[in-house]
Amino acid sequence: MSKIGFQIYSLGCKVNQYDGAVLRRQLEQRGFVISSYPKLVIVNTCMVTHNAIIKDQRLIRHLIKKFPKSRIVIMGCWSEIDQGIRKIFSDQEVLWWGVGKIKQLVQRIVRLYSLELDQKIIPQSNLIAPTDRSRYFVKISDGCNQFCSYCIIPFTRGRLKSRSSQEIIKEITLATQDGYREIVLSGIHLGRYGEDLKDGKINLVNLLKEILKIENLGRIRLSSIEVNEVTPQLIKLIKQNKKICPHLHISLQSGSNKILKLMNRPYTTTYFTKKVDSLRRALPEVALTTDIIVGFPGETEVNFQDTYKFAQKIQFSKIHVFSFSAHQKTKAFNFPHKVSQLEIKRRSQILRRLSEDLEKKYQQKILNKYQNKKLSLVVEGKKNEKYRCKTEFYFDLQLSKIDLTKNILI
Repeated sequence: MSKIGFQIYSLGCKVNQYDGAVLRRQLEQRGFVISSYPKLVIVNTCMVTHNAIIKDQRLIRHLIKKFPKSRIVIMGCWSEIDQGIRKIFSDQEVLWWGVGKIKQLVQRIVRLYSLELDQKIIPQSNLIAPTDRSRYFVKISDGCNQFCSYCIIPFTRGRLKSRSSQEIIKEITLATQDGYREIVLSGIHLGRYGEDLKDGKINLVNLLKEILKIENLGRIRLSSIEVNEVTPQLIKLIKQNKKICPHLHISLQSGSNKILKLMNRPYTTTYFTKKVDSLRRALPEVALTTDIIVGFPGETEVNFQDTYKFAQKIQFSKIHVFSFSAHQKTKAFNFPHKVSQLEIKRRSQILRRLSEDLEKKYQQKILNKYQNKKLSLVVEGKKNEKYRCKTEFYFDLQLSKIDLTKNILI
């Protein structure tokens, strides 16, 4: 089988990154090779915001110009839901693909190059989805049932689809054997894992318990979870097991109950506060990161100040700030009382400054407490004789001296 050079670019969320890694693995198993002069260029698109679509367009145009003789494959959420993309690139020879069905996509690509599928048994060591990261991201589910008014994901990825626990355990076992010291569980609606499998014993907590049994497991991190899915059972499990990182990413989106209702978020600020209080009673040092959308239609200055004050009150360890933008297929696209882009930019800058202050405060709190203790570290890179390390509390440290065998600070 001849060797065909390819490159793949995945934009957007961790689930998209995982899909891209799986695609890369399967192409390499068929004899394709990563190349600086590819005959095949694949773009795994994102469309979670208007800015994400702009990035898609820019990257695709850049790659078409850079590799004019290469075959282009455009896949992912943007390709799945927006037929307008085909008009933009109608002059190019493009293979259009949607979300998922990676095996079928590989078969299609193989046929395009007149290659035969390799029917040999794939070595177990190749069953993981390799990335350039030192942490391994594993997709445990896809799709979402929430239908927030601003979000296109349920339309692009569909309803919740959980992977079998056996398949997940096998992949994490192999990733651990391959040397990955942190496993990050990823999914669009992580806390609902297993609900669609119609087995009362399959849920996120029970999956975590099975993962903890894996020999030589480093540590586990949850990529994100909804506040109403942080159950007492999950809190107890994190408290009892040091291999689960004391870090939860819980999206707030707004600190105004009026805006939360318009967003179709399943909680109020009172509920959010009570859940955080219960978390911190059990895990006083827990890192709480969040997402906040700025400039949602109808967000007044008072509503924004409510969000600012609420974020201060909760004392997040980091805030990911997103400027509002909605696809035309979402309900929020047609909501009245739009906020100007200039005002959105101003509010975003204010929240980002708050995030910087909260990050510094939280990091200093942890570093003071662990002054004579060891932090668990995963080394993610080295630059200028400094190691960039990820702590269990999610923030990074730049260190010149590391015990690489134990991944701990010395």
